[in-house]
Amino acid sequence: MNSILHSLDEFFKDKSDNEKWMIIFMIVSVIGYMAYSLFLPYAEDKLNKSTRQRNSLQKSISSHKQYIQSITVGGDRDYYIKKYDKDIVKLEKDILNTNGDINFISAKLEELSPLLFNKESWSIFLNSITKEAKNQDVKIEYINNNYIDSNGSFGHILEIAVGCKGDYKNIAKFMNRLEKNVLVTDIYESDIHLDENKTTTVADVKISVWGINH
Repeated sequence: MNSILHSLDEFFKDKSDNEKWMIIFMIVSVIGYMAYSLFLPYAEDKLNKSTRQRNSLQKSISSHKQYIQSITVGGDRDYYIKKYDKDIVKLEKDILNTNGDINFISAKLEELSPLLFNKESWSIFLNSITKEAKNQDVKIEYINNNYIDSNGSFGHILEIAVGCKGDYKNIAKFMNRLEKNVLVTDIYESDIHLDENKTTTVADVKISVWGINH
Protein backbone atom coordinates (compact mmCIF):
# COMPACT_ATOMS: atom_id res chain seq x y z
CA MET A 1 0.00 0.00 0.00
CA ASN A 2 2.88 2.36 0.88
CA SER A 3 4.50 1.48 -2.39
CA ILE A 4 1.35 2.41 -4.32
CA LEU A 5 1.00 5.72 -2.50
CA HIS A 6 4.70 6.47 -3.08
CA SER A 7 4.28 5.74 -6.78
CA LEU A 8 1.31 8.09 -6.95
CA ASP A 9 3.24 10.83 -5.20
CA GLU A 10 6.07 10.43 -7.69
CA PHE A 11 3.54 10.47 -10.54
CA PHE A 12 1.84 13.69 -9.40
CA LYS A 13 4.99 15.43 -8.18
CA ASP A 14 5.84 17.15 -11.42
CA LYS A 15 2.21 17.72 -12.47
CA SER A 16 0.39 21.05 -12.23
CA ASP A 17 -2.82 21.35 -10.24
CA ASN A 18 -4.90 21.47 -13.43
CA GLU A 19 -3.25 18.28 -14.69
CA LYS A 20 -3.80 16.59 -11.32
CA TRP A 21 -7.52 17.44 -11.30
CA MET A 22 -7.87 16.45 -14.94
CA ILE A 23 -6.34 13.03 -14.25
CA ILE A 24 -8.53 12.54 -11.14
CA PHE A 25 -11.63 13.53 -13.14
CA MET A 26 -10.74 11.03 -15.88
CA ILE A 27 -10.19 8.25 -13.34
CA VAL A 28 -13.52 9.03 -11.62
CA SER A 29 -15.28 9.16 -15.01
CA VAL A 30 -13.87 5.76 -16.02
CA ILE A 31 -14.86 4.22 -12.70
CA GLY A 32 -18.33 5.79 -12.94
CA TYR A 33 -18.82 4.57 -16.50
CA MET A 34 -17.77 1.05 -15.57
CA ALA A 35 -20.12 1.08 -12.59
CA TYR A 36 -22.95 2.42 -14.75
CA SER A 37 -22.33 -0.23 -17.42
CA LEU A 38 -22.24 -3.03 -14.87
CA PHE A 39 -25.10 -2.06 -12.60
CA LEU A 40 -27.58 -0.42 -15.04
CA PRO A 41 -28.93 -3.71 -16.57
CA TYR A 42 -29.29 -5.17 -13.09
CA ALA A 43 -31.08 -2.06 -11.84
CA GLU A 44 -33.38 -1.98 -14.90
CA ASP A 45 -34.25 -5.68 -14.43
CA LYS A 46 -35.08 -5.06 -10.78
CA LEU A 47 -37.16 -2.03 -11.75
CA ASN A 48 -39.12 -3.97 -14.40
CA LYS A 49 -39.71 -6.85 -12.00
CA SER A 50 -40.92 -4.49 -9.28
CA THR A 51 -43.19 -2.75 -11.81
CA ARG A 52 -44.73 -6.06 -12.90
CA GLN A 53 -45.29 -7.11 -9.30
CA ARG A 54 -46.89 -3.74 -8.52
CA ASN A 55 -49.20 -4.02 -11.57
CA SER A 56 -50.12 -7.59 -10.65
CA LEU A 57 -50.91 -6.58 -7.08
CA GLN A 58 -52.99 -3.62 -8.28
CA LYS A 59 -54.92 -5.90 -10.65
CA SER A 60 -55.46 -8.47 -7.87
CA ILE A 61 -56.63 -5.78 -5.47
CA SER A 62 -59.01 -4.43 -8.12
CA SER A 63 -60.42 -7.92 -8.79
CA HIS A 64 -60.94 -8.59 -5.09
CA LYS A 65 -62.64 -5.23 -4.66
CA GLN A 66 -64.99 -6.02 -7.56
CA TYR A 67 -65.73 -9.48 -6.12
CA ILE A 68 -66.44 -8.06 -2.66
CA GLN A 69 -68.72 -5.46 -4.25
CA SER A 70 -70.53 -8.17 -6.23
CA ILE A 71 -71.30 -10.26 -3.13
CA THR A 72 -72.16 -7.32 -0.92
CA VAL A 73 -75.86 -6.57 -0.70
CA GLY A 74 -77.07 -3.71 1.46
CA GLY A 75 -73.64 -3.44 3.05
CA ASP A 76 -73.68 -7.12 4.11
CA ARG A 77 -70.78 -9.14 2.72
CA ASP A 78 -72.27 -12.37 4.10
CA TYR A 79 -75.61 -11.84 2.32
CA TYR A 80 -75.22 -14.76 -0.10
CA ILE A 81 -73.84 -17.09 2.57
CA LYS A 82 -76.92 -16.41 4.69
CA LYS A 83 -79.15 -16.74 1.60
CA TYR A 84 -77.69 -20.13 0.63
CA ASP A 85 -78.02 -21.36 4.22
CA LYS A 86 -81.71 -20.42 4.11
CA ASP A 87 -82.09 -22.12 0.70
CA ILE A 88 -80.57 -25.32 2.07
CA VAL A 89 -82.92 -25.29 5.06
CA LYS A 90 -85.87 -24.71 2.68
CA LEU A 91 -84.80 -27.59 0.42
CA GLU A 92 -84.54 -29.90 3.42
CA LYS A 93 -88.08 -28.93 4.43
CA ASP A 94 -89.27 -29.47 0.85
CA ILE A 95 -87.71 -32.94 0.85
CA LEU A 96 -89.49 -33.79 4.12
CA ASN A 97 -92.78 -32.45 2.73
CA THR A 98 -92.31 -34.41 -0.50
CA ASN A 99 -91.67 -37.60 1.45
CA GLY A 100 -94.83 -36.88 3.41
CA ASP A 101 -96.77 -36.40 0.18
CA ILE A 102 -95.40 -39.67 -1.20
CA ASN A 103 -96.48 -41.53 1.93
CA PHE A 104 -99.90 -39.86 1.79
CA ILE A 105 -100.39 -40.79 -1.87
CA SER A 106 -99.23 -44.32 -1.18
CA ALA A 107 -101.82 -44.64 1.59
CA LYS A 108 -104.54 -43.20 -0.65
CA LEU A 109 -103.66 -45.61 -3.44
CA GLU A 110 -104.33 -48.42 -1.02
CA GLU A 111 -107.77 -46.94 -0.52
CA LEU A 112 -108.39 -46.83 -4.26
CA SER A 113 -108.51 -50.59 -4.62
CA PRO A 114 -111.70 -50.32 -6.74
CA LEU A 115 -109.44 -49.05 -9.52
CA LEU A 116 -107.88 -52.50 -9.66
CA PHE A 117 -110.01 -54.19 -12.29
CA ASN A 118 -110.36 -57.95 -12.65
CA LYS A 119 -112.97 -60.48 -13.76
CA GLU A 120 -114.70 -60.34 -10.40
CA SER A 121 -115.15 -56.55 -10.52
CA TRP A 122 -116.25 -56.92 -14.16
CA SER A 123 -119.08 -59.30 -13.25
CA ILE A 124 -120.05 -57.16 -10.24
CA PHE A 125 -120.33 -54.08 -12.45
CA LEU A 126 -122.43 -55.87 -15.07
CA ASN A 127 -124.71 -57.10 -12.30
CA SER A 128 -124.98 -53.55 -10.92
CA ILE A 129 -126.33 -52.36 -14.29
CA THR A 130 -129.33 -54.66 -14.12
CA LYS A 131 -129.77 -53.88 -10.43
CA GLU A 132 -129.83 -50.12 -11.03
CA ALA A 133 -132.22 -50.58 -13.98
CA LYS A 134 -134.60 -52.44 -11.71
CA ASN A 135 -134.31 -49.81 -8.97
CA GLN A 136 -135.06 -47.00 -11.42
CA ASP A 137 -137.89 -48.91 -13.16
CA VAL A 138 -135.98 -49.13 -16.45
CA LYS A 139 -136.22 -52.19 -18.69
CA ILE A 140 -132.96 -53.52 -20.13
CA GLU A 141 -133.18 -54.51 -23.80
CA TYR A 142 -129.57 -55.64 -24.26
CA ILE A 143 -126.07 -55.42 -22.72
CA ASN A 144 -122.95 -55.80 -24.86
CA ASN A 145 -119.49 -55.62 -23.33
CA ASN A 146 -115.96 -55.65 -24.69
CA TYR A 147 -112.85 -56.16 -22.54
CA ILE A 148 -109.73 -54.08 -23.40
CA ASP A 149 -106.33 -55.18 -22.08
CA SER A 150 -104.32 -52.14 -20.90
CA ASN A 151 -101.23 -54.28 -20.09
CA GLY A 152 -101.35 -53.59 -16.37
CA SER A 153 -101.40 -49.80 -16.68
CA PHE A 154 -104.20 -47.41 -15.87
CA GLY A 155 -106.45 -46.88 -18.85
CA HIS A 156 -109.57 -47.75 -20.76
CA ILE A 157 -110.46 -51.33 -19.75
CA LEU A 158 -114.09 -52.09 -20.55
CA GLU A 159 -116.62 -50.84 -23.10
CA ILE A 160 -120.27 -51.55 -22.43
CA ALA A 161 -123.30 -50.80 -24.59
CA VAL A 162 -126.69 -50.80 -22.84
CA GLY A 163 -130.09 -50.63 -24.53
CA CYS A 164 -133.00 -49.72 -22.29
CA LYS A 165 -136.44 -48.13 -22.24
CA GLY A 166 -138.76 -46.48 -19.74
CA ASP A 167 -139.79 -43.02 -18.64
CA TYR A 168 -137.31 -40.28 -19.57
CA LYS A 169 -136.96 -39.26 -15.89
CA ASN A 170 -136.18 -42.82 -14.86
CA ILE A 171 -133.63 -43.27 -17.66
CA ALA A 172 -131.89 -40.04 -16.62
CA LYS A 173 -131.64 -41.30 -13.03
CA PHE A 174 -130.39 -44.67 -14.27
CA MET A 175 -127.61 -43.06 -16.31
CA ASN A 176 -126.63 -40.82 -13.39
CA ARG A 177 -126.32 -43.85 -11.10
CA LEU A 178 -124.14 -45.66 -13.63
CA GLU A 179 -121.65 -42.77 -13.64
CA LYS A 180 -121.55 -42.78 -9.82
CA ASN A 181 -120.48 -46.41 -9.70
CA VAL A 182 -117.53 -47.48 -7.49
CA LEU A 183 -115.53 -48.08 -10.64
CA VAL A 184 -114.31 -45.14 -12.71
CA THR A 185 -117.02 -44.98 -15.38
CA ASP A 186 -117.83 -42.53 -18.11
CA ILE A 187 -120.87 -42.39 -20.41
CA TYR A 188 -119.14 -41.27 -23.58
CA GLU A 189 -122.12 -41.62 -25.94
CA SER A 190 -125.90 -41.81 -25.64
CA ASP A 191 -128.88 -41.77 -27.97
CA ILE A 192 -132.23 -41.04 -26.29
CA HIS A 193 -135.43 -40.98 -28.34
CA LEU A 194 -139.09 -42.01 -28.31
CA ASP A 195 -140.12 -45.40 -29.63
CA GLU A 196 -142.20 -45.88 -32.77
CA ASN A 197 -145.41 -45.41 -30.85
CA LYS A 198 -144.17 -42.18 -29.27
CA THR A 199 -145.10 -43.55 -25.84
CA THR A 200 -141.85 -44.81 -24.28
CA THR A 201 -138.37 -43.33 -24.13
CA VAL A 202 -135.67 -45.55 -25.62
CA ALA A 203 -131.97 -45.08 -24.83
CA ASP A 204 -128.78 -46.56 -26.22
CA VAL A 205 -125.94 -45.83 -23.77
CA LYS A 206 -122.22 -46.49 -24.24
CA ILE A 207 -120.09 -46.67 -21.12
CA SER A 208 -116.31 -46.69 -20.65
CA VAL A 209 -114.79 -48.27 -17.55
CA TRP A 210 -111.31 -47.11 -16.50
CA GLY A 211 -108.94 -48.85 -14.15
CA ILE A 212 -105.80 -50.93 -13.71
CA ASN A 213 -105.59 -54.55 -14.83
CA HIS A 214 -104.19 -56.94 -12.28
